[in-house]
Amino acid sequence: MAVCGFCRSTLVRHDADLENLGKMAELAEDRSPFKLRFRGAYRKVGFELIGRLQLAYEDGFWNEWYARFDDGRLGWLSEGSGLCYVTFEKTLKTALPPLASFTPGMTAKLDGESFTVSNIEHAHAVAVEGELPFKATPGYEAPAVDLRSETRFASLDYSETPPRVYLGAAATLDEVLDPAAPTDTVQVRKTQARAFKCTSCGAPLSARGPETLAVGCGHCGSVIDPNDANLAIISRVKGILDQPSLPMGSQGKLRGRSYTVIGYLKRVTVIDSLSYYWNEYLLHAPDAGYAWLVESQGHWNLAKPVSRQPTATWGARSSVEFLNRKYKHFQKCQAEVCQVLGEFTWRVAVGESVQVHDFISPPYLLSAEFSKKELSWTLSEYLPGTEVSEAFKPAKPLPAAVGVAANQPSPTSHGRYWLAFGAFCLLAVVLQLIFSSVAAQRKIWEGDLSIPANATEGSLDTPPIRIERTGNLEIRQSAPLQNRWLYTDLALINRSNGDTIRLGRELSYYSGVDSDGSWTEGSQGDDALLAEVPAGDYVLQVDAETEAKPEDLTAHIMLVRDVPIWSNFWLLLFGLSIVPLLAWWRSQRFEIRRWAESDYPLVSGGDDD
Repeated sequence: MAVCGFCRSTLVRHDADLENLGKMAELAEDRSPFKLRFRGAYRKVGFELIGRLQLAYEDGFWNEWYARFDDGRLGWLSEGSGLCYVTFEKTLKTALPPLASFTPGMTAKLDGESFTVSNIEHAHAVAVEGELPFKATPGYEAPAVDLRSETRFASLDYSETPPRVYLGAAATLDEVLDPAAPTDTVQVRKTQARAFKCTSCGAPLSARGPETLAVGCGHCGSVIDPNDANLAIISRVKGILDQPSLPMGSQGKLRGRSYTVIGYLKRVTVIDSLSYYWNEYLLHAPDAGYAWLVESQGHWNLAKPVSRQPTATWGARSSVEFLNRKYKHFQKCQAEVCQVLGEFTWRVAVGESVQVHDFISPPYLLSAEFSKKELSWTLSEYLPGTEVSEAFKPAKPLPAAVGVAANQPSPTSHGRYWLAFGAFCLLAVVLQLIFSSVAAQRKIWEGDLSIPANATEGSLDTPPIRIERTGNLEIRQSAPLQNRWLYTDLALINRSNGDTIRLGRELSYYSGVDSDGSWTEGSQGDDALLAEVPAGDYVLQVDAETEAKPEDLTAHIMLVRDVPIWSNFWLLLFGLSIVPLLAWWRSQRFEIRRWAESDYPLVSGGDDD
């Protein structure tokens, strides 16, 4: 079928015959960036949009654009709320189950490929323009099931029997633009605002176009259906109205996109009889569609819907894999709308409730929202309040941040400190090995001290020992002890001035067998390091004590100069580790504060890995 763009006449071709169905309804104005004869490219194949089917469902509109590709294929470009999907019709080998058998979040297989059901809608056609491969008059029913996998998208059209199947993938607006196309290919639709009065309080309101399906009054809190002939009240707020920090119509530039604030929601969840509130601002950018700016206790996030299906495991301590990043389950709650202000492209109402699962991987937060008909995913990125303030320049200061947000980046990134620590450790090891290899370890004297059988004491005086320069000196002792101890009183005496360095050392070695097997304790050797011994002539006096045994005992004593010192090396490593350990401790304290607001507080034994 084809619809004339001038007179709206509808022609349907049956083989060679043409049938005139009369006038087609006018398209509802919307903010679609596409138009008929749009030239784009998808995966390096050019295409042209030759038709549009505009569909309405309970909560809004979306467009299905019919596309002719340069390689001869015919496909569809679906878009709504800033998301795009390119699909092609496919015939399945297996039959599809009835529409009623699908529920959001369930896993379904199409010819063996697993998908997650994300949306179930009973839509109807509003209007058509251009060419379509089937007859679609206004009111044409189009019940459909949308499914997603991590890389693929599928749509099941139950308007016919058997259902039509369309397979493809998600795409961003940038991914379907053709660099060779004229610069005016993407259009900015300017819809004409319509003024009216609030049915409840008479305050002036406006709707930018027919795609606006709900308008929240900032005076009385009523939510109005602007497309109803009697301006029906969808819902009324309960309690005191809050004034948003960012007024409707505020404009600002965030992350390279120019946004306008067109709507505001206040949401609440009740946990253990306590109410927790947060604010959501609906943003619109002509070249990027819709986004959300979310504020909770002074912390801000820029949120956008995701077109891919994250790989999720549900339940306590569950996780999500999305775009090569792992997200941990943070909390589950029931979120309810308690105030509406501004314009929305779906019939939002006070009291509307969804179940929310939040998964975090700072600075990102991935949220899954379950309703009766839909499972939707939103990816949020943490924004400093100063960035939001600089972008929108509100008349009043934004609320100050309180506590720690779920996906707030830690101010103490201990990772870089550990990286620096590792680099310094490697350098210290290399230097220590170099110093150890060049250390002389020169033996300047060695001898034996003997204790006769059954004796308990022995002594030794060395001849004069020359130490040519100040440095360290190690006294090494060893004895063939067997279930015996040996204590030595050492005195290193400077012959020129009588200065004496004294120290006592004990060696012991015991072994045996018990019910647990053989065992040993102690050592047959001992090393005593004197870090700083001045140059000069010295004698070493050794007085030894032991227990009486029927065999002789000989202890071997050795003096060694310029021994590599490892104690300084260990002290250096300890000193280097103080900064990363302190950063780690601060980071852990930050994580405890973060997870205190989750379903798994760390102080209660939660998952702290």
